[in-house]
Amino acid sequence: MVWFLIFLAWSFYRANFFLPEAIDEFLVKPLIFVLPIVYVVVIREKKKLSELGLTPKPKDFILDLFIGTVIGIIFALEGLVANYLKNGQYSFGPILAVKAGGGVAFFLLINLITSVWEEILGRGYIYNRLYKATKNQFWAAFTGSYMFLLLHIPIIFTRLHLRGSSLLIYPVSVFLLSIANSYIFSLRGSLTLPILIHTFWNMTVALFL
Repeated sequence: MVWFLIFLAWSFYRANFFLPEAIDEFLVKPLIFVLPIVYVVVIREKKKLSELGLTPKPKDFILDLFIGTVIGIIFALEGLVANYLKNGQYSFGPILAVKAGGGVAFFLLINLITSVWEEILGRGYIYNRLYKATKNQFWAAFTGSYMFLLLHIPIIFTRLHLRGSSLLIYPVSVFLLSIANSYIFSLRGSLTLPILIHTFWNMTVALFL
């Protein structure tokens, strides 16, 4: 029920409001994606935020940072290859647009904060609840990723206006990212590494694809 209400609220917002990306990511997403979850977990169920995977151990955090950085480098190299194959040469137009639109630091920050909200909802709440309820990791990862993908459908038609092969590649990549992060979340026991992977994936798509 919580996910369904979030889905309705987000779909309505995407269909009717076209505010700057910074407002979407720093204000609207935490209100729609995270506030209802915090209310349910902390206020109604009287549980701690550690239930959402938000309290990693220091040694695990350092290891997750290292692994996330390595994966980020791999994503960047993969993005460069895809960029070349797509354009027949390296096209750095999106990178120049990033520099003109707030700078690299802002670009990194907005991608990081986006990943935080989406991973709290996608892995910390949806997948976590499904896995605990069913004890079936594959079913929880598959179903949770489908629910996570549905949250991205509105942006395809309201902001991205994807066509051709991109209309297939984008949702498939979102779904596969969600599946992978679900298993990584179970393996690591926190959202740190899924958030980093999600961040670098977002940046790779924006810069190179």
